[in-house]
Amino acid sequence: MKIYDVEIPPDLEIPELDEKSRAEIDALHDEIARDRAERKRQVEMSPYKDWGETRTPASAPPSSSAAPSINIEALRELPLHVRAIFAYVLREHVTR
Repeated sequence: MKIYDVEIPPDLEIPELDEKSRAEIDALHDEIARDRAERKRQVEMSPYKDWGETRTPASAPPSSSAAPSINIEALRELPLHVRAIFAYVLREHVTR
């Protein structure tokens, strides 16, 4: 398994995440997407939208940059359930 092209040692167990936790994470992700879409809609409808650049909210995704690195030793210290959450949240960057 690799996360962000960093090889995860075979002795480092990362279990599958349980269905309930997956559903909770997916629901949170959907809620965040709805909130961002609503903020964008509000900005577009604002009478002040043409007053120059708007501030970037603190929750805005960072500008694209190099992929983050993975600290294997720190990953080893995490409980199994947290490792499973970590891998699920980053599933788009996991290769098996």
